[in-house]
Amino acid sequence: FGFTKTHRILRGIMATPTPLILSTPLSSRLGKPVWLKMDALRPSGSFKDRGIQNLMLDMCSRGIKAVVSSSGGNAGLATAVCGRKLGIQVTVVVPETTKALMLDKLRAEG
Repeated sequence: FGFTKTHRILRGIMATPTPLILSTPLSSRLGKPVWLKMDALRPSGSFKDRGIQNLMLDMCSRGIKAVVSSSGGNAGLATAVCGRKLGIQVTVVVPETTKALMLDKLRAEG
């Protein structure tokens, strides 16, 4: 992976905008503007996409072609989304208590 190719891949993965919104209640309470970053709009619904993406891009650069994640939550979903986009085989091992909605999201990622 050269810098240019990695940059193009990274831009494609991180294409989901995460806007900032002004929190009127917090701003009023603290007496200064408080901005909230809306990471819930990311593919996994959390900030975890960023760290997982960086880790998986590093793995790609080292030729790693498969990943195992043990998470029944957003980290597992972020790994699955990123793996699909990078062409890395991902296996997500989840606890028995994982909610059906998350299992559906994981299955939808392949």
